[in-house]
Amino acid sequence: MSDESEHAENSNLADMIFQLNYHAQSAELVHLRCEFILQRTLWEKKQHKLRLTNQQLSLALQQANVNSQVDPLTQTLNRCAMQERIGYALSVAKRQKSQIALLFIDLNNFKPVNDQYGHEAGDRVLQQVGERLKAAVRDSDAVSRHGGDEFLLLLTDLKNYADISAFIDKLQCLLAEPYQLTNIHVWLSASIGISVFPRDATTTTGLIGFADAAMYRAKPQSKIRHG
Repeated sequence: MSDESEHAENSNLADMIFQLNYHAQSAELVHLRCEFILQRTLWEKKQHKLRLTNQQLSLALQQANVNSQVDPLTQTLNRCAMQERIGYALSVAKRQKSQIALLFIDLNNFKPVNDQYGHEAGDRVLQQVGERLKAAVRDSDAVSRHGGDEFLLLLTDLKNYADISAFIDKLQCLLAEPYQLTNIHVWLSASIGISVFPRDATTTTGLIGFADAAMYRAKPQSKIRHG
């Protein structure tokens, strides 16, 4: 074999080896790229799932916080949440030198509804009372179920006492409208006691106590008592 032929064969062999190495490296690069894409896709899926889980947890915590402040039957504030709202309203009223009013509402003739038609009917009446009270107030006001058939209604930033009286008259008519049960209607009335900051009391406990006492003084006549 001549030197030229041997050189040509060696050159061809070198080219083949180079091509093999090149393709092997290319295959390795393709493999690494595919592995990278796969790992990145898996990571993105895990991150998406984690974000969804965090969002669901956040919503659950928010709902739990709302539920902890709401009476489950009437969807009004519960007693503890209302006390906090009154405390906050008092702090604002003291800074702004404004007035707030607290209404203590007790339903008359509610027990006969429970006794005659059952607790389910009584619950439905309480739900309708809660709906009427919430519809009657502004967003800045608050309604709570104080217990049993008793409700509190907080009115903030009062301009004058005449506004309270007019609102109470409207509220009395609203609560005296018939309540729809399955096949019947029932009628109730309400005794309402009122306390005003700073005229009657300056603390949460004081406002509730004064309105409660005013409500009991009004009960024999089943009409409003202005403290």
